[in-house]
Amino acid sequence: MSHAEHAFGLTAGSFPFESEFVEAAGARINYVDEGEGPALLMLHGKPTWSFVFRHLIGSLRERFRCVVPDLPGFGLSAAPPGYAYLPEEHARVIAAYIDEAGLTRFTPDMQDWGARSDCT
Repeated sequence: MSHAEHAFGLTAGSFPFESEFVEAAGARINYVDEGEGPALLMLHGKPTWSFVFRHLIGSLRERFRCVVPDLPGFGLSAAPPGYAYLPEEHARVIAAYIDEAGLTRFTPDMQDWGARSDCT
């Protein structure tokens, strides 16, 4: 069983990817880095985690490097004390993560976070 399967009580084989960790802007970031080729940076929305990309990782890792971090406080990532989960904070952490991961060229693949309920 993978670390994530064990940590979340998932069925064996449902998330068969190796968890890796790195410190980025004060957060402990869990990420999956699978495959070879042009890099795809897959970013989940709220309140999900990298699990949402499991089928894409499995089908694309033969042709692409799938780099999939969990945002701080989601999945197996830990947010630093006082983290407010604001988009600006997520952007700062992901920018630091990109530097730590050595990603210089990549294609982003992101989920929609939805809209505010007071938008017209």
